[in-house]
Amino acid sequence: MVVSGQDDLSAPLPTAEVLIDSVGLSKVFTYSVPKRFESKIGIGSYVSVRLGNSRAKGWVVRLRQISGAARKGLGFDIIPISRLLGGGPSAEVIALCKWSAWRFIGSPVNFLTHASPKKRISSRPGGELDYERCEWQFRTGRGESLVVRIPPAHSRADWIAEFLGDPSRLSGQTIVVCPTQNMVKYLARSLEACGFSLALFPDEFEKALDGAQIVIGARNAVFASVESLSQIIIVDADDPSHAESSRPIWTSHQVARARVSEGQTTVTLSSVPSVEMMFGARTKALARPQERSGWPKVQVGDISETSGSNPLISAGLIAHIRQALKLGVKHPELTPEGLIDYDGVLVLYNRLGGARTLICSKCNQVVSCVKCSTTLMQMGPGHLRESSGDRREISRNSRQRLAVTGLRCPRCREEYPAICTQCMSGSLKVVTFGIERFRTLLEAAIGTRVTEIDASSEMQISDLGLVTIGTEAIFSRFRSAKMVAIADFDQYLYAPGLDASEVALSILSRAARLVPPRAVTTRHVPLYVQTRDVRSIVVKSAIEGDPRLATTEEAELRKRLNLPPFGAVVRVFGPNAKSWMEKSGIGSAEGVEVISTGEGSFDLRCNSQVRLLDLISKCRSKVSPNGVRFLPDPA
Repeated sequence: MVVSGQDDLSAPLPTAEVLIDSVGLSKVFTYSVPKRFESKIGIGSYVSVRLGNSRAKGWVVRLRQISGAARKGLGFDIIPISRLLGGGPSAEVIALCKWSAWRFIGSPVNFLTHASPKKRISSRPGGELDYERCEWQFRTGRGESLVVRIPPAHSRADWIAEFLGDPSRLSGQTIVVCPTQNMVKYLARSLEACGFSLALFPDEFEKALDGAQIVIGARNAVFASVESLSQIIIVDADDPSHAESSRPIWTSHQVARARVSEGQTTVTLSSVPSVEMMFGARTKALARPQERSGWPKVQVGDISETSGSNPLISAGLIAHIRQALKLGVKHPELTPEGLIDYDGVLVLYNRLGGARTLICSKCNQVVSCVKCSTTLMQMGPGHLRESSGDRREISRNSRQRLAVTGLRCPRCREEYPAICTQCMSGSLKVVTFGIERFRTLLEAAIGTRVTEIDASSEMQISDLGLVTIGTEAIFSRFRSAKMVAIADFDQYLYAPGLDASEVALSILSRAARLVPPRAVTTRHVPLYVQTRDVRSIVVKSAIEGDPRLATTEEAELRKRLNLPPFGAVVRVFGPNAKSWMEKSGIGSAEGVEVISTGEGSFDLRCNSQVRLLDLISKCRSKVSPNGVRFLPDPA
């Protein structure tokens, strides 16, 4: 604080506490409010201030008057705000952002960036917020949480319109959170046609504040500022786009459940809701025959007995692709949302580089944990690495050779010798190749041009062949397809993560949304899945059109292993993680278990999520977390 030349020290002084827009700093400083801003500034206003010898920007998080007596006691004046740049999030959303920083172990600035308008808007005066303790109101579930299991083929727009009812009788505002911008455009067009007034977030930020009936947007819309919230609807909550991929990682359905208060509702729409989504929520589903008919017919190809060096190019895959192409293929068309209506065959192969799935050379089964069925990982140096940036191929000799001292389960931490857990053979191998090589092999096998697509592809629909092979980018590029084939489902089924089975089920659900449902008669197989585990409960769930089969088993396993949501897990990693763990002493806290997950990586486990997060927050304030990263609920 520096002398600013204020007049009349006996008069009360209006001040604003400003949270500096810097993740590294993320502190609150007090500034005086010049007279020209007094009628305009409010909670959430975005301002420019002096910070030392430089300029900084930030959000107003508190307004208060300092009495004349208190000013005299200071002995100096307070620096005034330099400029009022515009409006920002409401007081409720600022409190939600602070809670999110505690829940996902980050900075409030990370979340206020998501919650702020992308273009300058008018600042609105007033508002109250106790920034010191504002996040406490979100720590306990206050509103109702409803999970609706909706089959892949069922129209999301029709369901939402029916749920909301007559637009003229709708009370309060509804936030609709979509996984992609394409879905935002589609739902906005459909709901507007039904007579609802809409505001797109963040483009129509002020319209949302002025009372638009529906505020719709992608993941960030869960932080939309509204005047009178009634409910939040999360569309296709199992889609990975609902999770922030950068640090800190957060998901829209978690934030939505914390945000709603008494009398408000969070509605989670998903074909395959996770255990966490259903935990503590009321579950609703369509009638069983209707749900089953909304899933496509699924056929499973067993590749455990496939001979040759390319087991994924199986006779079954080739036969089903040819059968689908025999029926004729119409020219692809572009939808108003920019998606492709495709009458050809999509082959999902989400692998740009190498892989880590271990296969037994003798019984040809995936080497998985006996306790929890997760694929085992090598404990030795990672000489076989998966490339995410380029399309480097792993040589054939490297694929067929595995020199490790042992194996470890990434989920339950059980350790095994380097042998097959099925037949006890010591001959293990990695069978994999990149998407370019797979496309070449598939093209030669079916005798038809195969096009390739991934997230970086810039392809015109006129360039598409009868068969297209792609990564998970196919889910964001295509609206429909005649057939979807998942070439290597084991990549998901045995992925080294705590949520492997839920992700695998979500992949089946997203693929099912592209193809004709069971209710539509077809002369080909709409969804073909290749795996070495044809008896998997995940595969059975898709065949039966009943995701409860997999989620029930997953819930029992998570409860037995004390994994989220029944227990809390936070991963601490980074170059200074080991030093921070020792200095903070968090590992010696009562009820906290520390598990080493590798060099410079530790898992903190506790029965209480609130207790663990409070401990981490307390330790971070005492010991600087520079060079340390935190990941709640690691996958």
